[in-house]
Amino acid sequence: MGSEGLLHELFGINKSKPNYVLDKTIADIYATSYPYLNEDFIGQYSINRTFFANGDHRKFYNETEDCSSGYNSHDTILSSSYFQTMVYFLYISILLMALIGNGIVCFIVQSSPRMKTVTNYFLFNLALGDILMSVFCVPFSFVPTILLQFWPFGTVLCHLVNYSQAISVLVSAYTLVAISVDRYIVIMWPLRPRITKRYAKCIIGVVWVIALVTAFPIIIVSKLYQPEGWHQKCDKYICREDWSEDSQYFYYTLALMTLQFVIPIFVLCFTYIRIAIAVWGKRPPGEAENSRDQKMARSKRKVDAMKSLVKYDEKNAVKMSKKFTYKRNYIC
Repeated sequence: MGSEGLLHELFGINKSKPNYVLDKTIADIYATSYPYLNEDFIGQYSINRTFFANGDHRKFYNETEDCSSGYNSHDTILSSSYFQTMVYFLYISILLMALIGNGIVCFIVQSSPRMKTVTNYFLFNLALGDILMSVFCVPFSFVPTILLQFWPFGTVLCHLVNYSQAISVLVSAYTLVAISVDRYIVIMWPLRPRITKRYAKCIIGVVWVIALVTAFPIIIVSKLYQPEGWHQKCDKYICREDWSEDSQYFYYTLALMTLQFVIPIFVLCFTYIRIAIAVWGKRPPGEAENSRDQKMARSKRKVDAMKSLVKYDEKNAVKMSKKFTYKRNYIC
């Protein structure tokens, strides 16, 4: 039996089977590569017939040959048209809304002189951080993670994208802290001079410097890595952080979580809770108060009554003095 016939027997090729075309194509490829394939060759290299009989050759063929369609190209859920359409729609919608909305905020603050206030400067910086996050997070997370399952953008962007993603999150968190502190000062000490525009710009500069320094280790440890399996067979890489020691990764993650989440959330909770107590917990000056108004009304009535009595006594005293003077003159 020739190699082609033997492979047809191994693959169990039959025109009545649904995978006839795929099996025949694979058999032809093997027959071309191994023209002298026979039973002795199979026994010598311990080729398992069940590998072909169970259809495992199709999976092997797909994993080794079909590298252009991505890691999840044969997954029933991720490769479904419904799932891909939903993911495309959500990612594109988020990207467009983030860019358009934050772009409008930046344009309004920058174009109108009346909008250039301290609070609006902070809002402008917050919108700028959100734009940075949208540009470097949405497309560079969607394409390699969901669509392709590997990193197609090269080494330079691997360093830059991870670094920019961390910076955008830090800038947004620190800007929210600056806004909350500014509101806290205005409400708790209304007579104190407000932050000037120049001082606000300095605060924004400090926010960016802290974010750049805090995220700097990420740009050093971000590297291309090739996992085992499909990525090695297809010569594909992923972008990830490659730390020399696990302890370094642990301590940096702990520090980043503290600076990025714990401290900002503590400051935000403290300032806004104090603001809520000051605004809703105390009665503003000049607002009506029933008990106070009732006491003042009673006091006013008493004062009016005393004034009436005093005026009445003054009139009687004048009359009595006139009568007394008249009698005294008459006697004289």
